[in-house]
Formats: sequence, C-alpha cells, structure tokens
Amino acid sequence: MKKNSYQSGFTTVELLVTLFIAAIFLVAGYQLYTIVVKDSGETRAKANASNVAYDYLQRYKSTATNPCVVQTPLSDQPITVLNISNATVTVAITCPYSSTNSISKVTATVKYNTPQQVVTNATYVTL
Repeated sequence: MKKNSYQSGFTTVELLVTLFIAAIFLVAGYQLYTIVVKDSGETRAKANASNVAYDYLQRYKSTATNPCVVQTPLSDQPITVLNISNATVTVAITCPYSSTNSISKVTATVKYNTPQQVVTNATYVTL
C-alpha cells in the first residue's frame, strides 16, 4: 500500500521569489516618495514666489499714471522670502497700446533659487 504525504506551505524558491518581488515594490515606492517630496518643495517655492509677485503687483498698480508713462520702480531688488534663496523682484509699468494712453500694464517678476526660476504676474490698469 502506497502512503501519500502532502505538506502545505511554501517552498524555499517560492519564498525567495516573493521576497524579491516585495523588494522591487519597496524600492519603486521609495523612489516615488522622493520624487513627490522634491516636487512638493518646488511647488511650495513657486507658490511663495507667486504670492510675493502678486503682493508687489497690488502695491505698485496704484503708481500707474494717466497718460501712461513707462517706468521701472524696482529692478532686480533683493528680497527675503520664506523657503526661497537668491530672490529678486522687478516691477515694470509699460504702455501696451500706443493708441490708448489711459491703459497701463503693471508686471511684477520674481526670480529665485539656483538654477534660476522665474514667476511673473501682470495686470492692466485703466485710469
């Protein structure tokens, strides 16, 4: 008479294949995590720079004159911004339409970090 013995469980090869696949998933997950953290820092810096540009835009739009006069109240002025290094701001008032002297374009540009990133906000002012 023949006796069949069947043991349940994993073989060593199956266990090693499972551990190898799990290691691949862990490495891929860590790489994705580092990319997300890096991108969120860059996005936060860009949002801070955009907020600063908007603040300067609101501050200087009242200096536009009628008739429109081209001027640059600030040119690469160093500023301090949270989580941003080497930040400068430029504010320019231009006359976009030669036929209409009552419309001015106010542009605020913030340059920051190394390599240099640029954020620009602009608005039109009618006087």
